[in-house]
Amino acid sequence: MERRQTWLLGSAIGLTLAACVAALIAAQWKHEAVPVAALAIILVLTVVKSRIVILDFMGLRGLRPGLSTALLVWSAFFAVATVAKAMVQLFAA
Repeated sequence: MERRQTWLLGSAIGLTLAACVAALIAAQWKHEAVPVAALAIILVLTVVKSRIVILDFMGLRGLRPGLSTALLVWSAFFAVATVAKAMVQLFAA
């Protein structure tokens, strides 16, 4: 097995682990609103997962750093927007 295939398998395992952790954190609050701290953890894991997908699965590691940075900023923007929306709803009530 080549080193690149092993690394891709390791990335897939890490991606699956991050998704499972985020799902377990979200599952703690079944019929209640997720606390802002838990939401922040879930969104950080989401940005980490998007980084793994962008760099490893899209093959942008070391290639076209502008595009990979733009895609990471895009996912981080929506994570920050989600936290801002949750904070507005929390303090508006």
